[in-house]
Amino acid sequence: MVTNLILNNFKCFDLKNKPSRSDIFIFGGGIGGISAALAAARDGARVCLVDPSKDLGGFNGEDGQFPMDYTSSCNDPYFRESGIFEEIICVIREENKEGTFCGQSRALYSIISREPNITPMLGFNCLDVAISPSNDRIESCTIINHSRSIQYLHRAQYFIDCSDTGEFSKLGNAPGEYRNPVNLEKAKTEYECCKFSVVVEIDSSSTPSIFKCPDWVKMRWEENSSDARIAFVKSLEKKLCGFHLIEWDKVNSSYPNPNELCWSAWDFIKNRSPMQELSKNLFIKRIIPKTRTEGTFRGIGDYLLTEEDATLGKSFYDSVAVARCPISKRNKQRAAEIIKLALPQSFEIPLRCLYSKKIKNLLWAGPHISCDEIISLSLAHPPTLSQLGCAVGYCASKSISKSRQPRTLAKEGRIEELKKDWEKKNHRTQRKTFKDEDNLIPLAKVSASTTWQNKDFHELVTETGRETDACLVQFPITSDSLESVSLLMKFSEIQKIDVRLLEGSPQNPNIPGSCLQTDILEIKETGDQRITISFETDIATNGYHFLEIRSDKKFCIVEGKNSPVGHLVQYPRKNLPLDAENPYSEYCVKTDYSPLPHRSAIIETWPEQKAYNPIELTTDNSRPGHLPGLWISQTSKFKYPEFIEFQWPSPITAARIDIFFDPCFGYHTPPQPHGIAQDYANSLVKDYKIYITSIEGKTKLIEHIKDNSSPHRFHLLDSPIIQSIEIEILSTHGLDRAQIFRVAVYD
Repeated sequence: MVTNLILNNFKCFDLKNKPSRSDIFIFGGGIGGISAALAAARDGARVCLVDPSKDLGGFNGEDGQFPMDYTSSCNDPYFRESGIFEEIICVIREENKEGTFCGQSRALYSIISREPNITPMLGFNCLDVAISPSNDRIESCTIINHSRSIQYLHRAQYFIDCSDTGEFSKLGNAPGEYRNPVNLEKAKTEYECCKFSVVVEIDSSSTPSIFKCPDWVKMRWEENSSDARIAFVKSLEKKLCGFHLIEWDKVNSSYPNPNELCWSAWDFIKNRSPMQELSKNLFIKRIIPKTRTEGTFRGIGDYLLTEEDATLGKSFYDSVAVARCPISKRNKQRAAEIIKLALPQSFEIPLRCLYSKKIKNLLWAGPHISCDEIISLSLAHPPTLSQLGCAVGYCASKSISKSRQPRTLAKEGRIEELKKDWEKKNHRTQRKTFKDEDNLIPLAKVSASTTWQNKDFHELVTETGRETDACLVQFPITSDSLESVSLLMKFSEIQKIDVRLLEGSPQNPNIPGSCLQTDILEIKETGDQRITISFETDIATNGYHFLEIRSDKKFCIVEGKNSPVGHLVQYPRKNLPLDAENPYSEYCVKTDYSPLPHRSAIIETWPEQKAYNPIELTTDNSRPGHLPGLWISQTSKFKYPEFIEFQWPSPITAARIDIFFDPCFGYHTPPQPHGIAQDYANSLVKDYKIYITSIEGKTKLIEHIKDNSSPHRFHLLDSPIIQSIEIEILSTHGLDRAQIFRVAVYD
C-alpha cells in the first residue's frame, strides 16, 4: 500500500529513539480507540492513544467525515447505547454548538484530555512492531512524528489495534487474512474489475462557476460503468449541495487517482451532461478519498464470527458487546456499492473474536476482528466500534490487574465476573438482561410518590401526526385480558378503517407477531375524534402489543409529545428516508435527531395497564425490554420532589448505590455534525438527593447532586447499617416527570 511505502521511507532518517512506556498502547484515534482508552484508563491502566492524524475521530473526524450513526437501521426503537458512546455523543452535543467536523474533533479531544491516565499522541505513524523471540508477544513498537522529527520506542504490556484496516496488526505479522469475496467463483471477476470511490462535498456560489478540466485528467467519465454514472446523477437529483459518493467500476482498469476520478466526473456534469444548467453555480468544495476495502486485514482469534451468527442472533457465553449495526453486503449489480440490511435483532460479539490467537497481548476493535467478510463490512458502524473498544480496553486492563491473558479471561467460570463488572459500568454485554445476583434491592419493599396513569396522557402536548394510510400504534400490556382501546385520530374524509390487534414477535417484542383480533370501524364524521375499538380478548403474554390501522384513504394519529417509554407510533418505512433495507418490518418510527422521547397516540386501555409501577425498579432492566421496565411519576412541576423509597424488612449494610436514569433510548445521532440546542436528553434527571435511614430511625442526607449529565451514577458509602433509602427527584433536563429504570444497592 502507498501508506506503507511512505512509512518505510521514514526509516532512512537517522532519528534517535526516545523511550516511551504505558500499560496499554492503542493505535487508532477513532470512536473505537477513544472508547478503548476511556474504558482502560477508568479501570486504572495508563494508556497511550496514538493516531497518524492531527485530530481525533478517524472516519468520523475532519479527514473522514463519515456518519456517526445510521437512521433506523435497527428493529428496536429503543436502540441507543447508554455507556461510553452515550457519553461521547453528549459531550459532542454540548461542545460542538457550531455543528462542524472540526468542532466534533475538538469535543472528542476534550473527552480524552479530562482523563489523567490517557496520553494522546496525535500525528504519529507506526513504523515497526517488534515481536518477542517466541513470536507470541509484541514487545514494543516504533512511532514517528515526521513533521516534528520525533521518534519513540514504545513499550507496553498490551497493544490494541483500533485502526481502520488493521495496519498495526499487519506490521506485527499477526496471523490473519485479507478480505476475500465470500463466493470464491466470483473472485476472478472481482479481481479483474477495478472498484474505487471517493466522497466529494459540493457547494454553491452566488455567481456561475466555470470548470475547465485540466490536461492531466486522462480518464473519461463516460468510460465508467452505467450503474456508477447513474448513481452519481441520482445522488445529485436528490440534493445538489452536500456530500456525494463518486464510484469507478470498470473491468481491466487500474485504480484511478482520487482527484482524477473526482474531476473526471465533475467535467462531465459541468460540461457535457443534461445537468449543466442546474450545476452552473456549483463547485467542488472538498475531496475525501475512501479507503480501499479489498485489502483490509482480518485477524484470526479463537472464534470466527459469521453472518449466520448475527442473522440468527446466536448467544455466546463470553459475549462482551452487543451490535445493532445492519449487515452490509455488496450490491450484486454494482459491487462498489454497499447495501445495508437491517437484522431482526441485535447480535452478540464474543471476547474470543477480539484477541489474536497467536499474539497473546494483541487485541482488536474494528472491522479487522476475527470474523467473516460480511461481518467485517458491517463493523465500521461507530456505535458498534465504541462497544468493541470498551470491551477490549477493559479486558486489557483486567488482564494486567489480574495477571491473566485475555484467552484465560474468556473462559467459562472467569468471564462471568468481567461481564458483571461491565454491566455495572452500564456497558451492555448480551442481548438478554444480565442477572445481578448481588443487588439487594429485590429484597426491599418499594413505594413511590406518584405513578403514571392513563389520565396522564391527557396532560401531553398534542400535535397532528403525519398523514398516512397505514400505521402501527405500539403500547405495553401487563394485564391478562384487553377489553378495549381508544385513541384520538383526525379524518379529512369519511372512510372505513381496518384495525388489527397484534402481539409482539417472540424473537423481537418490538416487531409485530401474531394477530389476536381484527375489527372494521366506519368513520362517519371528519375532523378530530376519539375512536374506541372493542376486543374482549385474552392476553397470553405480557409485553408490547400493536394496533395496525389501515385505510384506503388518508388519516392522522393525534400524537402526544414526550410520551412515556413503550408508547409510540410507527409509519410505513417506504415513506421515510432510511439508510437500510428491512425485510422484517414494514413500519418504523419517524427519525428524530433531538434527544427527546418518542411521540405516541393519546391512548387509553381497559383495563388500565400497570407498566410504570415502582416495582419495576427491583428488576435487572436498565433499558426497555419486552416491557418498558421503568418507574415513571405523574406529571409534575417539581414544586415538591417526586421520590422513591426502598425499605428492607431487616437492616442491611450499604456500600454502594447505583442509579440508572432514562437517557432517551430512541433518538438518532445526526449523520453529520449538527448544532442541537438541547445538550442532554430531557428525560434525564438533573438534580436529586439521596437519604438513608438508620436502624434507630434517623434520616441522613448523604448526597445532593446538581446538574447531573450521566444516565448512570454510582455513590460509594462508608458501609452504614440502614433500614431504608430514599431518592428525591428535584428536577430533570426538561421533562415534566421523573423516570428511573433501575436502582441497585450492594453491601
